[in-house]
Amino acid sequence: MRLHSLHDQLKQRLEAGEWLPGQRMPSIRKLMAAADCSHHDAVSGYARLVSEGVLTAVPGRGYFVASNTRQPGAVNAGIADAPASMAGDPLFKLLQGGQYYTKLGSGWLPPAWSNTELLAKAIRRTARLEQSSLVEYGDIQGYLPMRKQLCAHMKRLTRVDTRPSQLLTTLGATQALDLVARLLIKPGDHVFVDEPGNGNLIKLIQLAGGHVVGVRRTQDGPSVEDMKDHLARHKVKAFFCNSTFHNPTGGNISPHNAFSVLRLAVEHDFFVVEDDVYGDFSPGVRQTFAELDNLERVIYIGSFSKCLSASLRVGYIACSAELIEPLTRLKLLTCVAVPAFCERFVNTILSDGTYTRHMQDLQQRLIRQQAQTQRLLRARGWQFDITPQGGMFLWVHHPELTDLQPFMVRLEQHKVLLMPGSAFAVSRDYQRHARINCTHFSDAVAEHFKV
Repeated sequence: MRLHSLHDQLKQRLEAGEWLPGQRMPSIRKLMAAADCSHHDAVSGYARLVSEGVLTAVPGRGYFVASNTRQPGAVNAGIADAPASMAGDPLFKLLQGGQYYTKLGSGWLPPAWSNTELLAKAIRRTARLEQSSLVEYGDIQGYLPMRKQLCAHMKRLTRVDTRPSQLLTTLGATQALDLVARLLIKPGDHVFVDEPGNGNLIKLIQLAGGHVVGVRRTQDGPSVEDMKDHLARHKVKAFFCNSTFHNPTGGNISPHNAFSVLRLAVEHDFFVVEDDVYGDFSPGVRQTFAELDNLERVIYIGSFSKCLSASLRVGYIACSAELIEPLTRLKLLTCVAVPAFCERFVNTILSDGTYTRHMQDLQQRLIRQQAQTQRLLRARGWQFDITPQGGMFLWVHHPELTDLQPFMVRLEQHKVLLMPGSAFAVSRDYQRHARINCTHFSDAVAEHFKV
């Protein structure tokens, strides 16, 4: 029996209540016999549970179940134990919900979609070549060889010409958005965002003192008419926008739409902050604002967290050279640097072609999964404002449900978590909408969507 399987099996049995708090666990010898494992595996399995706080080790006596170990019926404890003000937050539920939940409303790939063996090989290879990076701070602006690889990566997939001096690495796209918001926005500034759009981004802009203005998302991209109407009355500082596989509708921008938005940005002197965190899910070259503007008025943001691992917090900002210095100073104040090893790992998989091969497989799988999810939902009467051709997201509603809240409560009873439309709203009413991540959808989940 492999070590990680032994650990997982023991943990599941503990959570199921097979051993109670304070109870002594089987001895190493008995565990070896019962699990048909080696002495090393048994000791290591118990040691991992001790490090996680599930067991306690008493010298000379053995291993005992910790007093705070979850008991039967407590699989929701990660949510239930949250502060009262957080327990009802849909994003908090998705992040805290354990392995027993289907996280249908999440913004990340399920564990089963991750090629952990591929990642493990690249990690081992990086560790052999870059041992000092395991303990050192990273470069403040970002590991230079990786920034050079990013220039080639962007040129190939977005046709954007950039230099390493125009790139700054970040702890994922969220920190990139936070740094840009801190730099650009002053209290009272009007700021455009997609609507529906990233709920966390809306809060970040409000935290910086900005007045958030929602721009309706259409099949071709953001509504230019909405922007013109607001610009006729107010000065706007920036527009934060998803360009590819928009969160939550799954739509893309068209070349005509991108050109029209940039023309408004030039005419009214505002920045376009292009959040392209889902862009690498697109096969082939994709349309971006950055390509048309070549990073003069566009600030481009990317990340590897969505494509590779939620635990790999490596994002980046590409922008004009004069913005790099103030953004770097802000990064130095807030987090110093991205972990050196993570950046060297990304450099490894970019330079040896591992990332390209991984993404080609993932892109095709997403296209198939999108089509399958749409088919299953349409068969049950669900509708979409935009019909994506790939990516993770679907923005859904049902003509017979004017408020999805009771439906989502029923889903949660079946251990399925959705993201309500209200989480993506600025001023519009989206109580009949929800975001679905098609990579978490299945025939079994589809059965709960009968209305």
